[in-house]
Amino acid sequence: MQHQQEHTLAIRLKACGRFLYYQVGGKAGQQRILMRLNTYGKTTQKELMDVLEISSGALSEILQKMEDSGLILRTKSAEDKRQVDLSLTEHGSATAISVESHYHRTLDRMFECLSATQKNQLEETLGILTQHLDEIKSDPAFAQALENSCLK
Repeated sequence: MQHQQEHTLAIRLKACGRFLYYQVGGKAGQQRILMRLNTYGKTTQKELMDVLEISSGALSEILQKMEDSGLILRTKSAEDKRQVDLSLTEHGSATAISVESHYHRTLDRMFECLSATQKNQLEETLGILTQHLDEIKSDPAFAQALENSCLK
């Protein structure tokens, strides 16, 4: 079968992605926000949107749920009243610490089967692959070919 190795690699990468998604949690957006605020403290909604590479609408929806759950506070920025500052509540800080601990335990378990050399090789290889995928995504010919495919 032509492309068998590439197919196997894609399946294995998908399995790794699925593992990370479900083990780190379906609320990965909330978890990323909690960990970011816990590490860097108060930030603006715009800064968070840029750093996490998430759309304004998606971020607003996540933040509303987090605010309703008592995890974050939204306040007008003292420097610029058009901006909204985000910070963790006491409950949010405790949750962030728990989330971060679980995240690190998951990563430790996930990669415990690899030696330091293998981890370095994997990091380098995935770096090359993700850089290439970014180039493919920005290639107009690739986007056009996808549009013209029978899988529309």
